[in-house]
Amino acid sequence: MTLVSDQEQGNTDVASSPASMPEKEACKDAEEKKVLSIYDIHTKFKKNLLLVILGLLGALSVFDEIIYVPALPSLIRDLITTKTLALMSISVYLFGISLSSLIWGMLLDYYGRKWITTFGFVAFILTLVGCYFSSNIYMFIIFRALQGCLISVILVAGQGTIADIYHPNERGAAYGIFFAFYFGAAFPASIIGGKLAENYGWRSVFISVIIISVVMFISYVLVVPETHQYQVICMYQNQKNITLLESEQVSPPKLINPYLPLLYLGDRTVAPYVFVLVSGFVIVNCGVVLFPPDVSKPPYSYREGTIGMLLLPLCIAIVLGSVIGGKLSDLVTKKSFQLSTILEGRIVPGLILCILVSIGSIIYGWTIQFHVHVSVLILGQILYALGQGASRPGVLSYYTIQYQEHAASIISANNLLQQLTTSIVIALAEKIILVIDNGWFFTVLAVCNLLAVIVAAIVIHRKFRLSTNPEKKTLL
Repeated sequence: MTLVSDQEQGNTDVASSPASMPEKEACKDAEEKKVLSIYDIHTKFKKNLLLVILGLLGALSVFDEIIYVPALPSLIRDLITTKTLALMSISVYLFGISLSSLIWGMLLDYYGRKWITTFGFVAFILTLVGCYFSSNIYMFIIFRALQGCLISVILVAGQGTIADIYHPNERGAAYGIFFAFYFGAAFPASIIGGKLAENYGWRSVFISVIIISVVMFISYVLVVPETHQYQVICMYQNQKNITLLESEQVSPPKLINPYLPLLYLGDRTVAPYVFVLVSGFVIVNCGVVLFPPDVSKPPYSYREGTIGMLLLPLCIAIVLGSVIGGKLSDLVTKKSFQLSTILEGRIVPGLILCILVSIGSIIYGWTIQFHVHVSVLILGQILYALGQGASRPGVLSYYTIQYQEHAASIISANNLLQQLTTSIVIALAEKIILVIDNGWFFTVLAVCNLLAVIVAAIVIHRKFRLSTNPEKKTLL
């Protein structure tokens, strides 16, 4: 500042001359180049547009899972199969997501987001065609398993891309919106699936998924750029001669063992919160999957179209929970509200609301067992959906901030555990319920969720105490 001031005082005529203007502009451009962040290369409008497309891509996995759930009764009749095998088609779908997500996470972190996702998307659409032409339940189950393996690349890439383009202070809200789309897809899926199955048969639901998938694929290819941070940094350096602020923080990606991210699940900074997400995810999926067959029988005896409508309150609750949880996650990081400097603080609001998952699960299970009025059943769904939606954004934003360079890998590890656990529980649910009935089944799930919340709360409380007592932290 002193040198500039001296020049202005001693060389007024030179500073004001037109010849000096290009030099000033060059200096200004050089300063801007030095301070440009990777999180600022997209405009706010572009980020919002990308977030909407990514949210719709994430929603596609739930849409594909849920759309034929109301059609399970007609699927069972048409393919002449059992309820157990019909539920198995959902289990293998989730199982496929869980096993493949680690491989996709590794590939996405190494090769980038764009072309890996494009390949997986095309293959996914082909498996939809296979489901439509399935002539028996076993052929159908095989194609559903392949669908799960391929749809997971879209799910992991979407969450990884959010970590690429959003600053940590904005990431909670972004994940909240992403999961609002993700969970909200259950509503149109249940409505469309119920109406199509009731009027045109279960095969028609896959025609609708094919059409939607093709539209989404075109949107992704045309609008979403490569966002892998290392590749973006190299592109700006080589093509635009701009060095981004994060250049020294991001290292070249390495091709690692795809199952190495499982080590994150044993990390004490990750494990407590993984089980919070897993337990809630299991409860929501069990409730959604077991709901149609249960309410299609007496004393409820609802048709497919009505069953789809009854899932509306659950969908609204989980969307609201995701948005609220994301906003609260970012809010606690603001200086005016910040209670602690620990990164885990953004998890706390969702953790408190996650208690609703246990309460809703207990209400739902005992309502089904004693055939209480359907309004009480829906109340239970609303509570566990709201709690699950609110708990997710804070945890995932924490993961991707803590492990930015391996965002896709840690997300895939989280997806593996929750999808694998859910697929196993759903596969065994029918047999377990025959022994202990719905009430105790959902009560056990509720207790598991509550224990996970308590353990996570203890870990966060301990870190909070250590952060406010440096002497104790040093001694430990």
